[in-house]
Order: sequence, then C-alpha cells, then structure tokens
Amino acid sequence: MLRGPVPHVVEAFLLTEQPAGTRLVYEGTLGTDLWRAGAWWGAKVAGRWEATVAASLASVKEEAERRAQS
Repeated sequence: MLRGPVPHVVEAFLLTEQPAGTRLVYEGTLGTDLWRAGAWWGAKVAGRWEATVAASLASVKEEAERRAQS
C-alpha cells in the first residue's frame, strides 16, 4: 500500500437557519504525515483546496439565488 503525505481529510458543511435565510459554513481538517515535509505539503494543498471549495460554494450560491428569483 502506498501512502502520501496527506492520509486523511475530514470536511463538514454546516447549515443553520437564519432570519434572512440559510447560512452555510465549511470546516475542514487535513491530516499530514512525513513530519516537516508532510506539513509543508499539507500547507500547499490546503490553500489550493480552500480556494477550490470557496469557488464551488460561490457558484452554488449564485445558482441558488438565480433560481430563487425565478
């Protein structure tokens, strides 16, 4: 079995009802191995992954708002 420097990722998308609508919060934890090298790689991957999730959520929000106006 081959293992990389990021053995696990735990993500949660939390929805809460607010007076003005629904609030969505993204939380994630990235586990790393390989000591300093793994921590370095995890920091590189985490930034890119957070940007990807943010872009995806922005797209979902835009579409949901478009549909709500119809």
